[in-house]
Amino acid sequence: MPAIQTDTLRSRACTVPVAIYSRVSTANQVGGRFDSCESQAAVCRDFIAKHAVDGWFEVACFSDPAYSGSSMNRPGIRALMRQIEAGEIKVVLIFKLERVLRSTDEWGPFRSFLQQHGCRLVSPTEDLSDETPSGRLKNNLLMSVAEYERLNTAEKIRIKLNEQAKRGFWTGGQVPFGYVYDEALQGLSPHPTEAVTLRRIFELAARLTSLTEIANTLNAEGLRTRARIFNRRSGEKQNVGEKRFRSDIVRRLITRPLYAGRVRMNGKEFPGQHAALVSDDLWERANAAIRPALSPAPRRFRSRDKHFHLLKGLAFCGCCGRAMIPNTCGKLDPDGKRYRYYTCGYAHKERSDAKCPVRHVSATALETAVIGFLGACCQHPEVLDATSSSARERRQTERAPLRARLSDAEAKLATVAEQLRNCAKALVLGQTAALDEALREQANALHEEKQRLIVEREQVRIELAACEEGDINTARVGQALRKFSDLLPTLSCDEQRDLVTLFLERVEIRPASEKVAKRAVGTRLLELRLKLRVERLVEGMAEQILIEERTARAAAAPAVRPLVLNLKVALAPSTGSSKPVTLLAPFHCELGATRRIAAPAPESAPMLHPIHRARAWQRRLEKDRSLNRLKLAAEEGLSPGSITHHMKLLQLADDIQTKLLEMTKAEDVRRYGLNRMKALADLPVDEQLRQFTRIQDASVA
Repeated sequence: MPAIQTDTLRSRACTVPVAIYSRVSTANQVGGRFDSCESQAAVCRDFIAKHAVDGWFEVACFSDPAYSGSSMNRPGIRALMRQIEAGEIKVVLIFKLERVLRSTDEWGPFRSFLQQHGCRLVSPTEDLSDETPSGRLKNNLLMSVAEYERLNTAEKIRIKLNEQAKRGFWTGGQVPFGYVYDEALQGLSPHPTEAVTLRRIFELAARLTSLTEIANTLNAEGLRTRARIFNRRSGEKQNVGEKRFRSDIVRRLITRPLYAGRVRMNGKEFPGQHAALVSDDLWERANAAIRPALSPAPRRFRSRDKHFHLLKGLAFCGCCGRAMIPNTCGKLDPDGKRYRYYTCGYAHKERSDAKCPVRHVSATALETAVIGFLGACCQHPEVLDATSSSARERRQTERAPLRARLSDAEAKLATVAEQLRNCAKALVLGQTAALDEALREQANALHEEKQRLIVEREQVRIELAACEEGDINTARVGQALRKFSDLLPTLSCDEQRDLVTLFLERVEIRPASEKVAKRAVGTRLLELRLKLRVERLVEGMAEQILIEERTARAAAAPAVRPLVLNLKVALAPSTGSSKPVTLLAPFHCELGATRRIAAPAPESAPMLHPIHRARAWQRRLEKDRSLNRLKLAAEEGLSPGSITHHMKLLQLADDIQTKLLEMTKAEDVRRYGLNRMKALADLPVDEQLRQFTRIQDASVA
């Protein structure tokens, strides 16, 4: 009995936990019928079976498919090292030493790690024992040979790709958008439909259209990126394409020289053998136009405007040229709110030393004057007629300077282009070896100047086209102003500012130059100069939706010729007056206090949720197969984007759609508005219902 107990204890002490590790370098070796990792593991398991009498047994199998051996930063090897640290593994079984690592820099630390935790590295195909000096030398030589093979293979691939690029061959990878791979030519050929879309992207960018607006236009037409199947390391296939266009996607397309018929490799460009989709001139104009967009957009700190100033960022002192800064005082108005003001930036900084004649203006009175005047203009078409006549005369006078600026820009552009050709010729001839670096710096500077001149030329062309496009349609402007006066009071504070910012570019405030004989003591006379973006006013009032998205695009859009309106107002000495503002010119009118009135009472007029329009449009599209969203948008007088955003409501859960269809109260329709509900449409059904319930609970609370 004692002998039997001794044999049992000895057999337990001789058990050896073994972990198998396998690795392959490329994704092509993963996911086959019997891929390389499975083959390596099978060889190792046969080796474990032969040593079963020695107590060997498999505890885990770690694998790193499609990972390079140049680094230890791999999930499989990290998991293996954690188990070794826990003392659960005593032998690491590998097919060959190169499967673990191909870097001499990391081989030494890894070997020390194994020795520290009493773990051995064993291979069924190689002798990896390093207990003797010769064994240690042999392992170091094997690792050096593995590293040499890796570096040598990479070097040969780089040389081959460089030689291919020099000869104009496409160097491989995912087939770019706008092209298809031609097996017969073994190269790229234009895609029949995507090539047209790509040329359109370049043309829109060259006309200084913002990248966001380009992406929104493509998405509104139902266009998507190309479907691309990506092989995961697990062997699964995933479609990473067919996405909506974004500004960063559009930017990457525009900056690729491949579309201009050039191949880029290691920062150098070579003439390609594939067909160019755009000309060199169009490619350069589009890239020059998107360069200023690389600077981040200015941040808008709305949360700091605690007391809500509608004209924040729009009001300017006409005397000092500084922005009017919103502020408040400690006193309260009859409604229990603080009195609000706009203060000239110069007066705000210099305090009592400032000589600004404007200084402070009542925010309530100024907003009443601006908004009230715009609403009253629709009743005085003669004002718009006179203003448009003045704008037409100003355009006539500005046309000659703009043409001179355009000629000057084209002359400068021709000079810079000639200098660039001279620099390139000098570098190609190689006769100025000592000045190569200086010439390259000069060429880079000239290239920067050329792109700046291209953008300047396009901006002048747009301004000149605006001057020559004819008179402003005063009827449409008056109709838009009428809608504006009805729509503004029903919006929230942020939506009010978004709508005003959409078309109001600037408000300049000056003291009135003329005096009025009869006026109350303390009455203040001011002259206001309003600059309106008429095109955006008409567009915004025609759609009455997507204010936030349009405001973001308005800042990046090319400048349009503003419609300038001048008016003279008299501000009453007390803001508690029922008529604090009297409009003196261009027509006489008394304006009441501006208060953000509540939405109409439920019994005043029933309102329908936008989902009713979406369902009606869907029925029309299903009934008439020849009708598409573009034609529908033209018939309804809306943009294709408006149709698309309405149709997203049909992706909501059935229970949510039923509740939206039953809404008739104006406050409910606004609470569950289009922008809020379309955000839920992108979520799974369960999450839609959860978020909708949360909105309902918040409204009840």
